[in-house]
Amino acid sequence: MKRTGLPCVLALLAIGAICCAAGPAPTAQSRPASRPAEPATQGDKLARAQRARIVKLHRRTIELAKAGKYDQCEPILRRILALDDGDNLAWYNLACVHARLGRKRQALESLNKAIENGYGALLHMTRDSDLDSIRNTPEYKAILARREEIQRSRAEKIRATLQKRFGPGYICQIDHERKLVFATNVDRQTLAELKLYLTAHAEGLWKDLFAHRFEQYVTVLIPRTWPGGVTLPTTYAAGYYNHAQRMLLARNIGMVLAHEFTHALHAADMEGLGQRHPIWALEGLATLYESSRVVEGSLVPEPNRRLVLLQYLIRRKQTIPFKKLFGYSHGDFMGNAMAAYPQARYVMMYLHQQGKLKAWYEAYTGGYEQEKTGAAAMEKVLGKPLAEVEADWLAWVRKLKPPPRSLPAKHAYIGVSVAGLADGLRIRRVVPGSGADNAGLGVGDVIVNVDGQRVIDPGKLLRIVDKHKVGDKIKIRYRRDGQYRTAAVTLGAMPERLAPPWARSRPATRPAKKAG
Repeated sequence: MKRTGLPCVLALLAIGAICCAAGPAPTAQSRPASRPAEPATQGDKLARAQRARIVKLHRRTIELAKAGKYDQCEPILRRILALDDGDNLAWYNLACVHARLGRKRQALESLNKAIENGYGALLHMTRDSDLDSIRNTPEYKAILARREEIQRSRAEKIRATLQKRFGPGYICQIDHERKLVFATNVDRQTLAELKLYLTAHAEGLWKDLFAHRFEQYVTVLIPRTWPGGVTLPTTYAAGYYNHAQRMLLARNIGMVLAHEFTHALHAADMEGLGQRHPIWALEGLATLYESSRVVEGSLVPEPNRRLVLLQYLIRRKQTIPFKKLFGYSHGDFMGNAMAAYPQARYVMMYLHQQGKLKAWYEAYTGGYEQEKTGAAAMEKVLGKPLAEVEADWLAWVRKLKPPPRSLPAKHAYIGVSVAGLADGLRIRRVVPGSGADNAGLGVGDVIVNVDGQRVIDPGKLLRIVDKHKVGDKIKIRYRRDGQYRTAAVTLGAMPERLAPPWARSRPATRPAKKAG
């Protein structure tokens, strides 16, 4: 697709974070959440002011490039480089300006400087019409021949920078096979399991949905705790993925990580396709696969707590009409996140359960230039006008069974109450005489695996236990004082006094504690 101006800068400034935050619960916490910032030093303030000035200069360059005033772009780019000579976008855009003005040698020199300073969007570079004048030169072809070497070198620099920033308490390492750079202070065993999990997640989506894999390495930052002196992002709740930086941050390795990693995989596919999909599709797929399991190499989505809110909205006739939802801007979507997140998820879930998700995605991406919202593709694969599809969808959602909020009295239960951590469920209380107590589990132990499934979210623990009956034995893997152990727990019957009020056979006489 022919582009004008400096599209890489446009991408940096316009795209930003695909998902600023993704919380597992269907509440306002799914939206970006502000948190108190750490006190800023004078150095921090100066750095932010300089960055703001650089962004402003980049924007001015875009305006001039759009007007075809390439000769006026160069002095502005030189000003950016005077402020930060490692700004790889400025070097890349300077190469574009030189190439547009017929200065091949200078264009190639600037392009190499961009790569030396970490520029990695080589797929974009091959499509950028600004560089057409140098495309047949031996030097340009030599750059293309080094594509994988360039990406690996860039990943090594990223790893070294992360290790310096976070210190010896963090594991910072590269997975070249999967093109991932990890920075985390979970233990090495958890990290090894995490790599296997991400591999299965990626392979499942590459098999069933996405055709394009990562071109550049993606940084996966998972802080169990933050080291002192590290400045936190100020506008995120549980996690985010920023495609311009190829940076994924997740506060836990459960639903949040799955959500943001799906964003990263989707972004790589969009980049390969040269497309930019609407926010409802981005968040619809990310929320669809945030709760899923691998079955025969494919990801199978499971119901989660977003369904409870969606069914409430349907009862009150407060859902978003499909035509409006599909046309939402990012601001519209986030402004109505309470309804938009669960609705987008269950539109995708409906397509999946109809066996039409892949057909829809192929029809949508194949006809993207003609219709960018996805509505026409949905009508095509389901064979009905959008209004009829919406009516069928509403009827389908009403019949879905929500996941359990807690277990009823006399139901099988483990006998613990838990709190979520970044990498497991910390036991806060063990019920005396319960299966957990008899198996030796104690307060402070961290449950990481139940019945062969990694557990981070208390809701997933409930869903696993809900599939069993009293007397069943389940295998629980847990961590105590840094050591991993396994226990066989015989499920008992939940006492009446521990069940929530609505699940009891008689009125409650005192407040009950939740148990899982």
